[in-house]
Amino acid sequence: MPEPRDELDTWLSAQVQPLLPPPGTFERVSRQARRRRTRRVVLSAASALAIVAVAAVAIPGVAIPALETGHQTNAAGRVHSPAASPRHPAPQASSPTPAPAAQPAPPRLSVTFVGVFTGWAMGQASPAGQCDQPAVPACVVLLRTDTAGSAWRTVNPPPAHGPNGTTGVSQIRFLTSSDGWAFGPQLWATHDAGRTWTQIPTDGWRVTALETRGSRVFSVWARCTGAGADFASHCTSLAVYSSAAGSNRWAPVPGASGLGLAGTGSAASLMLTGTTAYLLAPGGVLFGGPLTGAAWQPVTGTGSTAPAPCRPGPAQPGGQPSGALLAANGPSGLDLLCTGPSAGSQQRKTIYASQDGGRTWRRAGVAPAAGTASSLSGSPSGTLVLATSQGIEVSADGGATWSTASGTMPPGGFAYVGMTTTAQGVAVPADPAQNAIWFTHDGGNTWQPSPVGA
Repeated sequence: MPEPRDELDTWLSAQVQPLLPPPGTFERVSRQARRRRTRRVVLSAASALAIVAVAAVAIPGVAIPALETGHQTNAAGRVHSPAASPRHPAPQASSPTPAPAAQPAPPRLSVTFVGVFTGWAMGQASPAGQCDQPAVPACVVLLRTDTAGSAWRTVNPPPAHGPNGTTGVSQIRFLTSSDGWAFGPQLWATHDAGRTWTQIPTDGWRVTALETRGSRVFSVWARCTGAGADFASHCTSLAVYSSAAGSNRWAPVPGASGLGLAGTGSAASLMLTGTTAYLLAPGGVLFGGPLTGAAWQPVTGTGSTAPAPCRPGPAQPGGQPSGALLAANGPSGLDLLCTGPSAGSQQRKTIYASQDGGRTWRRAGVAPAAGTASSLSGSPSGTLVLATSQGIEVSADGGATWSTASGTMPPGGFAYVGMTTTAQGVAVPADPAQNAIWFTHDGGNTWQPSPVGA
């Protein structure tokens, strides 16, 4: 009996005949393969078209917050750190916002002193164009110093607005610590240091100048048609009025009222010395009279009226004349600055002096041509101090020679200067934005500002 192993070897050694697939199998497999290749080609082409279409669309880079990562990602999948792309939205591009228009500064200050230490400064709390409206009467500011300008405090002002044609006030004067007046163009008075103010009726006249001396106050009342802050322009007639210091009863000064301007539209210059009051009328005639309110008369010489060397000319802002500036020089001396036309920053300025109260005049000198003259003041010692659009000029010899004052000078120079003593004086800058009063304590040679906070 053979071994089982021998039978297995016999089977393995036998030739194997492969089984053939059913008829048509190869043809069917070939057709299926061709169909699969065609489908892949079509899908590949469609995918390529889709990619091209997506690439042709601009995808906005919208920031999409990534949750709990502290980063951001955009539609393209880029991730940004907070430093590169902050959490708050990026600002939208826009046209630049125009800078706000600069507000006009308040009109310039007005200052007055009684003695060395006590003085007042008046200004406006709102810019020009706002404070000069009748609907805003509480915009005038009044400050007082009792320390020669080293410190200022607010005191009760007149209930008025800034100058606007026939209404408002622009300047301040005090005769004593109690008696004061706000004017230009209206007129207000106080006799209790400003605790109360009374408006003085002027029947439509505009008060263009006011000065005090001794126990009386004098002012120029004019018929004018100037508008806004130019209240003292286009005047046709004027008169000098006067009142006792403690009274509100004003009356025209005989001989200095009803003065016609003959169509000149000129201003007038009012100036008081220790004994005499003077008015340089628009026609160039100088009137003079006592400080009592009694009659004035033209200053005469050699039997006829002697006109001054020049006429006042048109009014500056605030009422001061622009063609002739009058100042006192000692007990009876007078100085007169006559200006010529301005050419750029230059102006001819000639000084005339009189030692007989204006009866005769002599040419004393020529002031520097630089700048436009605005105000002239004489000190008790005879020193002349001239304010111009470039600074302050000083003459210690009656106008023969001049020197330029030193110190911190404001841009645009000064609109007013006044010597209160031989050593001390005050000046108001032409630029209202300075918001300060300038002081000298050496006869006008050096000047420094004192901020007033108005």
